[in-house]
Amino acid sequence: MQTSSLIRKGLPVIVVVLFVGISTAVMAEQSNIICTKTNTILGLHESSRDQIELKYYDPNTLSSVVGVSCPMPVYWKEAIRLTQTELASYSTWNLTQVVIGFGEDPWEGRMNVTIIIYDTGTSTHPGPIIVDDTKAVLNGTALITVPLNTTVALAGHTELWVAVEWVQKVEMTHYAFVDAGPAVVGKGDWIYLNNVWEEIHSSIDSNWALGAIIEGPNLATIALGNIKGPLGITAELQNTGNLNAYNITWSIAVKGGILGRVTKSATGSDSILSAYETLSISVPPFLGFGKISIEISAQATNAMEVSVTKSAFLIGLYVIGIR
Repeated sequence: MQTSSLIRKGLPVIVVVLFVGISTAVMAEQSNIICTKTNTILGLHESSRDQIELKYYDPNTLSSVVGVSCPMPVYWKEAIRLTQTELASYSTWNLTQVVIGFGEDPWEGRMNVTIIIYDTGTSTHPGPIIVDDTKAVLNGTALITVPLNTTVALAGHTELWVAVEWVQKVEMTHYAFVDAGPAVVGKGDWIYLNNVWEEIHSSIDSNWALGAIIEGPNLATIALGNIKGPLGITAELQNTGNLNAYNITWSIAVKGGILGRVTKSATGSDSILSAYETLSISVPPFLGFGKISIEISAQATNAMEVSVTKSAFLIGLYVIGIR
């Protein structure tokens, strides 16, 4: 019986080259997933509709590549599992492209892969194949965006497994990138090897550099404004568009004062911020003296993160001169 094991190799020099010039937008973490709005990630096609990448990996910490050690050649798959936590807000959207982190072995060169989208399965393996008609030739060392031959509507699917099948011909090579972790257990680190689906975090605590580009009519838009004192700090979180924003989270952090003794913060959440509505957020009064910085941020599962940084002066309980 053929047996295989997972192996990892660090590539600190290649990573420096890999990320020069790669453009990413502001990221917002929803549950365990990162949502990045973009129109031009390495060949992502232009669209009149909104596009975001659903992913678990951190693109700033891709420091290794992973292959398998066994008699060659060997077929294996990496996969991520997207559940209702990640998909619920995009039920009218479509999965149109897949992002694959690939490192080319100069001795072997290009790599043929197949992209497979699976339907709802269990907590330990995917369900039936939805589409598997996209084959691609990966070339270079990069985050490579591959358009699907057949797009997948998210409507009607309670979860999706996004997988890449590799055909590895030598024992160690530059194939699938992983991040520095930790792995998003149950979602970001699935592998199919030796006819078994399992997760890699027990041996490599990382997430695959694998993302799903989804496309839809619009995202909700949120904004921060009307930031003021003097007792504590208040601000307004505004839904400025005609779409509801879901699973809102916000934070206010205040730092500074003489000898840096002022550290005050507040966080909050709400299930929905309806179109054109405003939510009041605040930090209660606090005591101190000196110049302070105020950092406010907010995000939603279907809206990009917004943030504002202000400075002010604190005299006892009074916050003055916010600008």
